[in-house]
Amino acid sequence: MEYGRFLVLSLGTGTAKSEGKYENPIRNSTPLVDVYTQASAGMNDTLTGTLSSVDVATKENSANLGKVGEEMLKKPVSTVNLATGVFEPIDKMTNEEALRKLAKLLSMEKHRRGTKSAHLFINMVNMQTPRSPLQLPAHGSQITVLSIDGGGIRGIIPGTILAFLESELQKLDGADARLADYFDVISGTSTGGLVTAMLAAPNKQNRPLFSANDINDFYLENCPKIFPQDGSPFASAASLVKTLRGPKYDGKFLHSIVKEKLGDTRLHQTLTNIVIPTFDIKRLQPTIFSSYNLKNNPSTNALLSDICIGTSAAPTYLPAHYFETKDPSGKVRDFNLIDGGVAANNPTLVAISEVSKAINREGPDSFCMNPMEYGRFLVLSLGTGTAKSEEKYDAEEAAKWGLLGWLTADNSTPLVDVFTQASADMVDFHISTVFQALNSEENYLRIQDDTLTGTLSSVDVATKENLENLVKVGEELLKKPVSRVNMATGVFEPINKMTNEEALRRLAKLLSREKHLREANSAGGN
Repeated sequence: MEYGRFLVLSLGTGTAKSEGKYENPIRNSTPLVDVYTQASAGMNDTLTGTLSSVDVATKENSANLGKVGEEMLKKPVSTVNLATGVFEPIDKMTNEEALRKLAKLLSMEKHRRGTKSAHLFINMVNMQTPRSPLQLPAHGSQITVLSIDGGGIRGIIPGTILAFLESELQKLDGADARLADYFDVISGTSTGGLVTAMLAAPNKQNRPLFSANDINDFYLENCPKIFPQDGSPFASAASLVKTLRGPKYDGKFLHSIVKEKLGDTRLHQTLTNIVIPTFDIKRLQPTIFSSYNLKNNPSTNALLSDICIGTSAAPTYLPAHYFETKDPSGKVRDFNLIDGGVAANNPTLVAISEVSKAINREGPDSFCMNPMEYGRFLVLSLGTGTAKSEEKYDAEEAAKWGLLGWLTADNSTPLVDVFTQASADMVDFHISTVFQALNSEENYLRIQDDTLTGTLSSVDVATKENLENLVKVGEELLKKPVSRVNMATGVFEPINKMTNEEALRRLAKLLSREKHLREANSAGGN
């Protein structure tokens, strides 16, 4: 993508990020809305009190917001620090001066078009043509990415898909083949973050702690204890009361089983690069735990168990997670984390961005590619299923909801459903558009099922019957045709007669070929 041809002005509406408004205890305001909206935006992060509200429309507050805007013009141009999420000055130019510069550029562009009587044409360069052999992580030709969405117990669906892919790799390369041997980066959010850690954490033999075939066994055995079900006649009422007072589940078993399995393993010890999004509720910003960022941000070298507990702390379901780390200099950093799904329920774009940042940091020569050469990426993105086709909610019903309705209607949490689905879909829309524009759509495989109904679409109905039915959903999804999101309708539609199973076999061959290419080139270079 020739992003250098874009001239963009993006205006935020201000945040209370620097106020440290929330920690683990929740105060007044609407934290859930604040968190979801801030996860996808940010500009002036110094607002306090009523200035950060969306509805305190007093004359005094409105006038003060006008003053904030005027003061913003006088402040220096700032950019977000990717490590801290805070806006920091980048030069002595003020926003006012930068806008004058932009006005001149816009005027120049308008006159240029008028003079030439031309429309703006953006040339999409075919990035598939390799410039030289790719050196990341060894000596291959592509960067391989695996991404796994959030979705609670529905992690069983991608678990089924991954077990099939790994079995195909084992047919090609032997019984010891593991997914971590083939993917340069594995990225996961919430339940996907847990799967990521299972696939990438080392055992005592320095091989993956779990095979892909072990994932569903873990879910089937432990989900009923993580999300215990109340079978009494008053279960719904009891659940409602509990949700109003605190998280639906105490998270104790989740914490204990994750700590037991992952032990003292830290981020830097994974067998391949991993990227796990979380959201820091105190700083009101996404916190990305990324293997690529450890050198620049050593305070994120946390225990994998803490990272997994943090990314899984879904609002209203599980408690926020607090922990601290120390960097090599002894400096302590605190984390106040909730589910990464509020920022990136589909972490595919986060994973690609982390690789692109690494390329920018190290220089294109180190990777033998440019950051935006999406045609060099080979991506498998796995959803956890949605109830989109069920058309679960409508405006007539939602118009009557207050806070309680948005959190409990239809024995679900519509507010969480809406925000997480929007997050996942926007990522898929973007990546699908880019890969199609670059004639590289064959390099991007998204496997998702939007036909879930009833308890299958829940994140926590962990009955034996429901969990086993989710396994069946994954198995049936393998037999369905490869589908791509329709940009107009948002619905997944078949694109050819190839099934997901056949597409995964093709992917297994590409991954195996890439692995052998790197091994051969590496041996030849020694």
